[in-house]
Amino acid sequence: MDGVRGVRVGLPRALACVFAVVWLLSLGAPVMAAETPVVVSVAPAQIALAPGRSAVVLVSLANTTDKRVPVTVTAVAAEDSVITSPVAPFELAPGQSRTEAVTVTRRSEGSGQDVGLSFVVDSRAASAVAGTTVKAVPNPPPVTVTAEAGPDRVNENRPGSATLVIGTDREGPVRVTALSVTPPPHTWLEVTCPGGRVARWDENPATGQPCEFDLAPRSKVSLPVRVGTEGAVVPGTRPAVFRVSAQEPGRAETAVSLVVTMPVTLEVFGESDILQALGVPVFLVLPGVIIVLTAGFLVRRCSPWRRRPAVDEEQAGSVVAAATRTAVLGVLLSLGMAKLYPVLTAWFWPGEPRDYTREHAFLDFYLVFGYSFAVATAIWLLVLLGDLPRALWAATHVPHPGDAPVVLLRKLSLRRSTSFPLVEVDDLTGVLVRRTRGEGYLVAPRVVVTTPAGSALRTRVETLVSRNRPVRLYCALRWAVFRGRAELGYRSSDIDEVLLAPEVTIRNLEVGIAQIGE
Repeated sequence: MDGVRGVRVGLPRALACVFAVVWLLSLGAPVMAAETPVVVSVAPAQIALAPGRSAVVLVSLANTTDKRVPVTVTAVAAEDSVITSPVAPFELAPGQSRTEAVTVTRRSEGSGQDVGLSFVVDSRAASAVAGTTVKAVPNPPPVTVTAEAGPDRVNENRPGSATLVIGTDREGPVRVTALSVTPPPHTWLEVTCPGGRVARWDENPATGQPCEFDLAPRSKVSLPVRVGTEGAVVPGTRPAVFRVSAQEPGRAETAVSLVVTMPVTLEVFGESDILQALGVPVFLVLPGVIIVLTAGFLVRRCSPWRRRPAVDEEQAGSVVAAATRTAVLGVLLSLGMAKLYPVLTAWFWPGEPRDYTREHAFLDFYLVFGYSFAVATAIWLLVLLGDLPRALWAATHVPHPGDAPVVLLRKLSLRRSTSFPLVEVDDLTGVLVRRTRGEGYLVAPRVVVTTPAGSALRTRVETLVSRNRPVRLYCALRWAVFRGRAELGYRSSDIDEVLLAPEVTIRNLEVGIAQIGE
């Protein structure tokens, strides 16, 4: 007897499973047994649920008979990951309709596929089945994180600001358990947490502190962000990485860790403005142009090779060519300066190698300016040192305007000649000592030797001049002047002193450089 009762009890459940399988094969179309007194339908036809989320479906029932019908509603899901709220048995009066709200919950991920859900309605040994589909959707994190209004052009003198927005759409509170940041290289980043506490991160991970706070249901929090640079940087756009960990209180399965990046544009103070004005990278031309201009100025103005105004006027007509040469030479020297700069900064101040081809700061502008001037000065000193032999030779061999008679004789004695062409300059006479390149003619007055009457020096001077003995002539006159037996001066009818003349009239006559005074 117990066995028969067990079969009767299990019959409705077996029929329910059969009807559920038939419904799945027919893609969810309502199935009704013959002469079923109750018609059933489910709305909506499908619902999308993430793990841990619930939704309400409406099960509508209608009694199509003229008798009262007891009704039992049973939900059958294809997977255990979907559960429903129970529906208590009830009766439908003749012709009565009724709608039951059933809560459907997707409690876990399950297979990750869509799940069929059937509602089996038992009434007077007849059953009807209707169903819906639970579509699988990813479980959204409890929080959303966005970086808004990212900083633009951050440098050591101008920190940037941004906003980090953390929000939730959950119906309950959410706790942010940790906030950490990895700033770009050579930068620092500060976040003002709720409550006013400022957390700071830089290149040292130990300085980064977590930022914990609670989010109210369906709310957002805006966190101010400041970012700046420390020391030398590599200009360009670098990412700042934010890591946010959050979960619903007491539900460890909802814990997530989100990563958001924020672009940060790093620059060196003033470099972008100079780059925009020049149109070329600053360090590609700056060191070389400084060296060219400074060394050129020192060589032209403070060396034996300095140019005369007339030459400068001639050069003024080729400004474009000079600028082109300066730019090309400046680029070449800048390439050399890029290799020399780390050596200079290591040997001198600041005592450590700095390489602006990899990373640089505003300090490097000062250092490049200073070391470029130093290199230009060193080039100028090398020019002077290289010109020293020529300068010594010129000082002892080449006459110059303003030379005294004894100095003029000493320099001319090394040229192994006592006779020079006679020329006229502004109706005054003189002797042509040398022709200069681009500056004219160097003309000197004749030297007059004044001695006491009857002095043997008179005859000796005339003899040495006629025999072309310049060295012996200079030695004799120098000794006589030293002993006080002679005085040297310039001929009064000649030009006043040794000078440079742009034009001269040359006579076909050579005269001695020294004469005996009357």
